[in-house]
Formats: sequence, structure tokens, C-alpha cells
Amino acid sequence: MRVLFVIPSAFVSEPLGVLQLMAVVRKAGHQAGLEIVGRGDPARRVERWPPDVIAYSAMSSSADAISREDARLRATLRARGRSAFRIMGGPHATFCPGVLDEMALDAICQGDGDRALPELLGRLESGAALEGIANIGLSISGAPVRELVEDLDALPFPDRGDYYRAVPVYRDMGVRSFSTSRGCPYKCTYCFNHAYNRMFKDCGKLIRRRSVGNVITEIQKVMAEHPPVRFIRFADDTFAHRADAWLEEFAKSYSREVKVPFYCLMRSNTMNDDTAGLLAKAGCRSVGMSLEAGSEEVRNAILGRNLSDRDVKRSFAAARRHGLRTYTNTMLGVPGTTPADDMMSLEYTRRIRPAAATFTICCPYPGTRIHEFARERGLLDDGSEPAGSYADLSVLNCYTQREKEQQARTCYLGPLYCFVPAFLLPLVRLVMKSRLSLRLCNLLGSLYTQYRMATRIAPWALPRNPLALVRFVRSWLGFFSPRKRPGGER
Repeated sequence: MRVLFVIPSAFVSEPLGVLQLMAVVRKAGHQAGLEIVGRGDPARRVERWPPDVIAYSAMSSSADAISREDARLRATLRARGRSAFRIMGGPHATFCPGVLDEMALDAICQGDGDRALPELLGRLESGAALEGIANIGLSISGAPVRELVEDLDALPFPDRGDYYRAVPVYRDMGVRSFSTSRGCPYKCTYCFNHAYNRMFKDCGKLIRRRSVGNVITEIQKVMAEHPPVRFIRFADDTFAHRADAWLEEFAKSYSREVKVPFYCLMRSNTMNDDTAGLLAKAGCRSVGMSLEAGSEEVRNAILGRNLSDRDVKRSFAAARRHGLRTYTNTMLGVPGTTPADDMMSLEYTRRIRPAAATFTICCPYPGTRIHEFARERGLLDDGSEPAGSYADLSVLNCYTQREKEQQARTCYLGPLYCFVPAFLLPLVRLVMKSRLSLRLCNLLGSLYTQYRMATRIAPWALPRNPLALVRFVRSWLGFFSPRKRPGGER
């Protein structure tokens, strides 16, 4: 069968989940193609290569964009007397199953699709009944059987070629992304992980990890097949939870067999001298550790981070002692907070002294605890469900339009605020409170963020070819440009 995967956007980080499913589908004897909304024309692809199945992957922030593209693809197929089985996977389908009826889809995949999708294709091909396939929902009236894929080593490596052909600017970059695990034990209220863990709590191990050897083999394969590889990004929500046997083996093997600088995500409760030392030994050069709020009360009572100011201070100090550059993200416009809390977050980030910093507007997506929190307190009007990105204005009704615009300027110019000399701080505050164009503020903030990331966090990743570098800068600015609601994806 022909399966066309459709994703909403492209950025530096490869869509590893979709690329792995493409490999799974091909291993099962089917054909797979990839289309990216905004890159090429999916409707024209459907004309040239009529699919039997269209498989969408979407976060809540990109669900509207996918819905619009789906309407175009269905119209194209109908005009030629064709149809296709349509299924959606990813976070939005998993936690907002109502999309099944909203888009009149044939099915949704909730959770891992590595075994579910080949099983579905086999039954479609043979004409067998589709009921009873683990993680495949056919109606919102009943939940499907749940399963977790535990043996990650048994899965084929993601097929990356289609992505690099579709987005050649990223093929020319020196960074490649990898994932070593699935699952997250933490309960941040703005994230879907707590709902996922509740949904799959009796289905096996929630936290699953590939063997070190399997990870190293994939990295070596990608280095050989998709050069240049000068920098590696590990996409795990938290790369290391402690200095355990896995991390010790990884540090030895990676430093001996790969020898490429890398970046990973950590949390302040997992970053200490033991983990920082092993990461540095392996070849780690930079880490991301989100702050999310400058107020300990907001960080823990509202956002569920369970991180004290002492934890944060110790973790960033440990990173500095071991030569690891740090990158932070902080949310503004958190439900239950005020503009004064936002400025506290900027000041806090400045005191932490990361190497790079970004700021986002909090989006309380349906299915998350913070959405429930906002609903309970009447902070969301009917019909104002978040469907945008951090580049959008807040959807909360507790802010005036002027406050929302000021919040957006603060978000865009926050990176400048954290690093300019102290004597310039009053000027930055003045601009944040002004009526300066949001588009201009976004452009200034994006350029400065790009500069900090490129020179401090991932200097090895930039294209060496001048023309490729120009294409990358244009692509980056396009990703960070303001978007009209709804739409966009972080």
C-alpha cells in the first residue's frame, strides 16, 4: 500500500517519530512518502502519487493547519474519483480524540504507532475488520486497547532521506537529531506527559531506553549516509535522570566511537556534578534547562515543575563548573499571573546567566492540567481554545489587548533584556511598553536569539557554505515570524 505522511512544518529538528514510522512501513513491505505543508504542494503529490492512506501527525498547535490541508487533499482526490483512508497520530490525536469526528477521519492513533500502523495497513490490504488494533481508535465512543512498545532496539532507524530532500537547507547543516528513549516521569502541568502516563500506566514500562550500542550504531550510520555531521542534538525530554550505568557506558562509548560535540535537554533536578561530569566526558558542549518561571510559587504550584530556586542555582553552577553552556526557556502569560510576574521571570533569567535564552507565551492546550486550571478560574472564553504558538498573543481573558501586545514584545525582546549591559535595561523596558510594531520586535528578537544560539549553543551546526548559510537564516526567520491566529507551531 502507498502511505503518504503529511506533517505541518519543518525546522532544524527532524520529525523523528514520523521518520521512524516511515521506516516501519517500508520494512513491512509498503511504500511511504513524505509531504510538509508549506514545503512543496501535498495536493500535487496526491495527483502524481495517489495514496491508499494519508497519515497526518500533529501537535495541538498545528491541528488547524493540518485540517485545512486535509480539506484540500480530499477535494483533490474527489475531483479524480479517488479516496484514501485518513488517519492522524501525534499528541493532538492522542489527547484530543474528538478530532476524529471534527475532521471526519477514518481513524486516529493514540500513542505508539510502530506496531499499530503496519497492522492497520495489513488489514486494509486484506479487507479484514479494523477493530481491536492496539492504539487505533475508530470512534470516540470507546477507547482502543492500549500498548507501549518497550523494545526500542527492535525498531528500524528513522528514514531521514525524504526529510533532507524536502528541506535541503537542513541537509546542508552540520546538526543531526537523535532520540535515545521514550517517556517522561515528570508532571509539568503545561505538558501532555502526565496525561500520557495516566493513559498508559498499566501497559508496560512508561520510561523506555535504547541500548547504548544501538544509539551509537545509528549515529555512525547517519554520519556515513548523511554528512556533514558536526554537531548532534539529543531530542529526549530529559537525556539523563541520574548518573547511572547507562550514562556511564554512554560517556565511554560516545567519546571513543563518535567524538562529535552534542547538545541535550536536562532538568535542574537531574543536573549535578555527577551527571554534568559524565556529559562533559562524553563530549556534551551545551544543555537546555527550562526555567519556565522566575517565581518559585508559579514554577511549582501552577506549572508543576517541582524545582526550587536552590535546585536551579545548583544545576546551572554545576553546568558551568564542567564547561557546559546552558540554554533556557521561560514562559510568560502563565494563567494566574500578572505582567509583574513576567518581568520577575526576565530578571530571574538574567541572574541565572545562561548562554542563551528564549521566552514563550503560555498556551494552555486542552488535555493538560493547566488548561483545566485556566478553565476552572474562568480565564478562557468559550471558543478561545489555544491553537497557536508562542509567537501569538495570549488567549487568556485576564489581560487587556494592550497588555497582550506588551507581553508579546516582552517575549520577543526578552533575550535582549537578559544580555544587554545594565545601563541599557531601562531602554529595553521602554520599548517593551511602547507601541513599536510587534513584527519589528519579533525580527529583532529572532535575529539576536539566532546569534546567541549560533555562537554559544551550537556553533558547529551552521552551514559552512555561504549560500547555504543565507538559506538557513531565511528559514529561521520564517519560522519565528509572527503568525495570525490560529496556526503556527513551536
